[in-house]
Amino acid sequence: MNEYPMQAIAPTVARLLNVPAPEKAEAEAIDIVMRDLTGVPRVAVLGIDALGLAIYQYWHAKMPIMAALERQAFATLRSIPISKTCINFGCMVTGASMHVHGAVTRDTPFQCETIFDVLRRHGKRGAGLGRKGWTGHELLGRHADITTGGAAQDDPAVEACAHRIIHEQTPDFLIVQYGLTDETFHRHGPYAPQSAEAIIAADAWLERMAASLRDASYGIILLADHGQHTIQPDEDNRLGAHGADADEDCVVPLIWTR
Repeated sequence: MNEYPMQAIAPTVARLLNVPAPEKAEAEAIDIVMRDLTGVPRVAVLGIDALGLAIYQYWHAKMPIMAALERQAFATLRSIPISKTCINFGCMVTGASMHVHGAVTRDTPFQCETIFDVLRRHGKRGAGLGRKGWTGHELLGRHADITTGGAAQDDPAVEACAHRIIHEQTPDFLIVQYGLTDETFHRHGPYAPQSAEAIIAADAWLERMAASLRDASYGIILLADHGQHTIQPDEDNRLGAHGADADEDCVVPLIWTR
């Protein structure tokens, strides 16, 4: 199974859209993704928060849509340290490690060029979507040309905005954060029976998003920002956590389709 660094996502998006990679990108475009997606007019990155490789493999039977896509094109990504949400979504749009891009929280600014900056310079537009208060909106949306405007409080609302933006504004690049998985895994643990519902919902979300994106001729890159591991209840009574450098937290699926 081929493994690539998270830093390769921004250069891959840039090459697919025929623009330079962000100036501080630390990796090359992913050759097997380029082979399959070259020629797409637009690119979408769908991030299922916390769906690490180990979690996906555990719940594989509950995700028939993702499993079908996996059979067509599959590799893995390694999250950058620290394996946390804003740090790795930040990496996806800069191609840089945490100490370079500087977005250690969703409220801090990037310290280097993003794919949104590159696209804007070349007359193209990017969209960053997520729940209000979450990384997809507060960090990515703050730097994108198109956002939800802070109107989306949950994943269904983000999805509704995404479908509208895809068909009415059709940005050249779109990145969306799906949050229910991370939220549920933290509460119950990633392998708990209660997490099955979030897994099933994520797969259904993927099916709907992929259909909408294909209608608008997007190449689709599906990934996660990090994984999670089970812990003893902490002070907030959470049973799932991430941030470690173990594979369970750092290795995530990479799937692409058109």
